[in-house]
Amino acid sequence: MTEVALPLAGLISLCLINYFIFRRLFHSNYLRWYVSAGPLIGLATAAFGAAWGGLDNNVGLISANPLRYIRSCKMAAGLPIYVFGGVVLSKNQPQRISIRDILFGLPLIVVFVIAALGWLLFVAPLQYFVFLICGAPCRIVLSSNYAVHARMVGRRLTYEDKTADDPKPEKGKGWDASMRDKPVTLANAFSAVTLFLIGRVLS
Repeated sequence: MTEVALPLAGLISLCLINYFIFRRLFHSNYLRWYVSAGPLIGLATAAFGAAWGGLDNNVGLISANPLRYIRSCKMAAGLPIYVFGGVVLSKNQPQRISIRDILFGLPLIVVFVIAALGWLLFVAPLQYFVFLICGAPCRIVLSSNYAVHARMVGRRLTYEDKTADDPKPEKGKGWDASMRDKPVTLANAFSAVTLFLIGRVLS
């Protein structure tokens, strides 16, 4: 019980702190900012996905367990920062980096690191509650043993009921249409639609 209550209290506290920070420093409403910043949040998520090579592997981002969610957020932001840190080390650069790339690249890397930390502080806390709702369909899919293998035969779509334990179709012979491989992407899609509708109502 404590493993859930304390992380949940921490997320709620961060949301409240962010609310007062936005109100005092930026003279803005934190909730309205989050709704309107939906596209930017999507870009940040895509940036993290570039380092992960598939952010959907980090399924803890849609977890209803706040402790697992917090750990997954730290991993999501930490991995690309770690990658950039390793890339710029001289021992990992067999060829000398050009001055041009240093002048243009390093400031952008610094901006990315700041943005990643900003994502952890300002986006991730409230995103837990958004994904708690919008990630529900994805959690249902992941908890199921049901799978569908689809294939295009000419212009006709054919599909077959399978289980999650069955081998996936070979390349060129169909695909797994079960949506279980893209849970974070699917949750992002649901949240984007939800935030858009909320934004329309608030406007």
